[in-house]
Amino acid sequence: MPGCFTGSVRELQAAQGENVKESTDERPVLWSRPYTLTVIGSLFLFIPYALFLPVLPVYVLEKLNGSLQTAGLVNAVFLLASVLCRAQTTRLEARFGKRRTLLVSSLLYLVSNCLYFFATTSAMLMAVRLFGGVFFAIVNTSITSLGSSLTPRVRLGEGMGYLTTMVTAGIAIGPFAGLSLARSFGYPAVFAFAVLTTVVGLLIILAIRIPAAATPSGSLGRFSFRDCYQVTALPVATVLLLIAFAYSGIVSFVTVYAKELQLFFAAAWFFVVLSIFSILSRLVTGRVYDRFGADAVIYPSIFLLSAGLALLGTAQSTLALLLAAALVGLAYGIAVPSIQSLAVQKSSPHRISAVTATVFTFLDLGMGAGAYLIGAGIPLLGHARVYLLLTPLMLCTALLYHYVQGRR
Repeated sequence: MPGCFTGSVRELQAAQGENVKESTDERPVLWSRPYTLTVIGSLFLFIPYALFLPVLPVYVLEKLNGSLQTAGLVNAVFLLASVLCRAQTTRLEARFGKRRTLLVSSLLYLVSNCLYFFATTSAMLMAVRLFGGVFFAIVNTSITSLGSSLTPRVRLGEGMGYLTTMVTAGIAIGPFAGLSLARSFGYPAVFAFAVLTTVVGLLIILAIRIPAAATPSGSLGRFSFRDCYQVTALPVATVLLLIAFAYSGIVSFVTVYAKELQLFFAAAWFFVVLSIFSILSRLVTGRVYDRFGADAVIYPSIFLLSAGLALLGTAQSTLALLLAAALVGLAYGIAVPSIQSLAVQKSSPHRISAVTATVFTFLDLGMGAGAYLIGAGIPLLGHARVYLLLTPLMLCTALLYHYVQGRR
């Protein structure tokens, strides 16, 4: 990676008051030490989040004797807490500073992962998920906005692509490690792995030198919608909400679906294939976005997700299920960083935390609503019909994107 550890982003140079080496080419430096640590820290904080999405519904069904609707609710509660608390991140950072907000929320997120050892009933598990959702929302929003602020505006698509690639790597490592550990050693091993990775993430965060310019100005005063959310990001965030709605039905229930079809190899490797293709897409999406614009990547991502859902709804073999994983991975890997980059571009630099909160609040809202509503619909319609019904919803999402952004 050319330019790694050579200096900080030019946009923050004046604010930081540091002498930094110039890049060997004309482009501003991307891989500063703070940016690199932020990217790596995101990976270790995101692994436990991704781990629990497919593992806990199975845990509820197998160990707590819960219903499929309860299995969906266990993720919906976590994401609902994220929806309610993400917007507070900007206010907390303005009052206490980004570093203190990031460290305290990381520590409390670690505590929430420790509590899974004691959640022996569905009600206790819901309480732990609610607690964990609050602090994951804050730490995730804070570290993502930090990565955005450390990225030069002219390399925004590329920088966000690398940052969200670590999120995708977490989606690969988390579910695969969680399902493998549960199968081989039991669920206590899953909880121990989640705690360990969160500890590593916390230690990395401690090593990040956060520039003062990365902290938004303001105070922890009366709640204001315009202070906590970025209005210019709402239209494209709505598009992401619908994408996340469909995606949640895949990550929450595809393991149960694959076992129902007796495709056990596909159940074990689905998330690995999904994440490999998502990572591959993100390695090139940023450059394509920066050169050709948002439309060149967001439209294809929506159509790829539609194709993946249609294939899931008709899958009868391991090959079909893993091909669907590849399509969904490509789609999600393109959509999330592209929509986030578009939202950031439409806003002022000092509003990055608010933009991040807005985008991920809508993403969590879609994920939570999808986990609950799709979980309720599967017993009535079956997995295959639900995935087939989600296909035209994605095609309508392309029309929505054209209305709010694409025609401009």
